[in-house]
Amino acid sequence: MRLGLTSWNPAVWILDRLGILPSPLIVAFWGMESSRALIAAVDLGLFDALSAGPRTAADVADELGLDDVGVEAILNALNGFGYLRRRDGRYSLRRSARRWLLRGARFSLARPFGLFGVLWGELDDMEERVRTGGARDFHHAGRDAAFWRKYEIGLGEAAKLTAPSIAKKVRLDRTPGRLLDVGGGHGAFTAAFCRRYPDLHATVLDLPGAVAIGRELMAEQGLAERVEYREGDLVTDDWGDGYDVVLLFNVLHVLAPKQAAAALAKARHALTPGGTLALVDAVHRSRGGDVGAVAGGSELLFYVINGTRAYPEETILGWARDAGFEHVRRTSLMAMPEALITARKPVER
Repeated sequence: MRLGLTSWNPAVWILDRLGILPSPLIVAFWGMESSRALIAAVDLGLFDALSAGPRTAADVADELGLDDVGVEAILNALNGFGYLRRRDGRYSLRRSARRWLLRGARFSLARPFGLFGVLWGELDDMEERVRTGGARDFHHAGRDAAFWRKYEIGLGEAAKLTAPSIAKKVRLDRTPGRLLDVGGGHGAFTAAFCRRYPDLHATVLDLPGAVAIGRELMAEQGLAERVEYREGDLVTDDWGDGYDVVLLFNVLHVLAPKQAAAALAKARHALTPGGTLALVDAVHRSRGGDVGAVAGGSELLFYVINGTRAYPEETILGWARDAGFEHVRRTSLMAMPEALITARKPVER
């Protein structure tokens, strides 16, 4: 996937294809405005205020207790960026906004926008990070409850879109009885496996702040009795053993290479013989050519907030084999721009 410009003017499209259009300037400036306007609009409830039909900016401002001029300015921006229609001074939702940005919509992505606001602040010192490098801990102990709520809800709501399909893709040799989800605080993937396997009981291991929110989210899904939350640090604490499935979903990219390799060794120890490791992460397919916007963007994000990377696919596969796994396989995920890697712990003979 590539991010870029769209224009209704054929001349602009031709200029862009010829490299004459100053697209870096346009993307840097209006891309910044578009992203920040979306985050603010969701936070302020502007899309929900327009859900019943066309309204003026003054009507929306009056309902939400906001500044009339400010509301008109941001609604005009959202119209320009393609999320709203504007007719005779009244604004209404376009189809994409109605589908994705209303809090009550079936496929709503409104809740993750709190996390995006957090990440805006984290990217503020990107230049200094690139200059000096070094480790950084995005999940440090000083984070407050508000951070963990935005973080876990954001990740969890996005994960719900793909979790059921991933649970179906993970092929198991036997019906699982126990599952360990490492770093899976929001519990969306655990919940998908529990629904697929009605007799499954699960443990989620994560940091205290994540666990506090995760318990709430799991209770909302009616699975609290089948899912135990355990506070711990996946790097320093023991994971336990006797599990039929271990999930490592979007965990490796927060770890340094030696920590990531050690995590796969811990996963093997935690599994029963014949048990399955399921791993999902943003990866590079190779280091020899172009990367997509998701892989490249993920690489930069993980580096800035943690000092870590989106690892090459072959590196992760190698770590799994070195940890003693067999039947190590990669599966493409059509629903998300990441890779699913599965592996089995050998059965002792």
